Amino acid sequence: MRQVVVLGAGMAGMACARSLVRHGHRPLLVAPRGDIANRGETLSFRAAPHLERLGWLGLLNDETALACQGRYSVWGGAALRRAPGPGEGASGWHIDRRRLETAMAATLEADGVERIGGTVRQLSRSPGRLVVELADGPPIAADFVIDCSGRASISAGAEAPLRRLDRMVACFRVLPLDEDVEAIPATLVEAVAEGWWYMALMPGRRVMIGLFSDSDLLPAGLRHDVALWAAMVSRTQAISLRLSSLSLDPAMAGDLQFAAASTVTTSRLVEPGIIRAGDAASALDPLGANGLAAALWSGIQAAESVVGLLAGNDAAALRYEQDFLEGIAAHLTAQAALYGSEHRFSAMPFWQRRHGSPP
Repeated sequence: MRQVVVLGAGMAGMACARSLVRHGHRPLLVAPRGDIANRGETLSFRAAPHLERLGWLGLLNDETALACQGRYSVWGGAALRRAPGPGEGASGWHIDRRRLETAMAATLEADGVERIGGTVRQLSRSPGRLVVELADGPPIAADFVIDCSGRASISAGAEAPLRRLDRMVACFRVLPLDEDVEAIPATLVEAVAEGWWYMALMPGRRVMIGLFSDSDLLPAGLRHDVALWAAMVSRTQAISLRLSSLSLDPAMAGDLQFAAASTVTTSRLVEPGIIRAGDAASALDPLGANGLAAALWSGIQAAESVVGLLAGNDAAALRYEQDFLEGIAAHLTAQAALYGSEHRFSAMPFWQRRHGSPP
């Protein structure tokens, strides 16, 4: 019988395990050991206090992160604009997620956190305990399960259904940057008829370029047609100019990659014996660039909730659920306002859906 089992070893799951260890507990981490996705993501400046609290701020080094020197967009009009930052200095980091999460995992191993690399088939209840059933191993009984299993949310069900608000996916490539090319590590976002493009530098002299659109609105055959994707890039305004300035050819050999990017919410994070965190609690539209910081925060809060529950005190768990749901509501309001500020493509299905009108 395990006291606490953490499902998932993304940022939320590892932050949760690290926080539990720092509170004197020994969680079991259950997650497959597959390859970590690397999509050129942005880590918001809001993540800094969470990383510092976990002793991970020093993991942001030349190999894992580039300090972002500005956020630019073509949104709501044809002009290129710089978004206001949080103050002087960097507004966040462009990260190599694979390297950063590998470094985080190494700290957990040094902490002595036990990890099982199995795939969770389902979570069930038995009298007085929860049972984590694995596809390739014996079941694990636990007092508490913290679900950080991602958008699929192993613990979701009739008591805590998931609500998918859109069908957004990311279609992207990561291209190498020549050694003699100078590039400022800034984020660029550009609204287009079919959705929006994102471009950012990554550690190791690489550039990520991605189209975010609804899965049913992507051109037929795009998954296996780099030339078609490159033609779509060429029709952008700022993205295509920046690619040209960096001597990058979007049609160069290589595969397109796809990743889920939809907004998925739930109205319940806390059940008897179960706490949800990260994308298993709610997955956010990446336009806000705050998903990873939210994952770190929720992993810490979920751990503190369980620490309180183990001591017979549910105050932290109730506060966590309330704060999280209030944060999601505020995020959705801000997201609706941001999409609502772009009127140039109002007749297109992607934008009609986000403006509240039928396509």
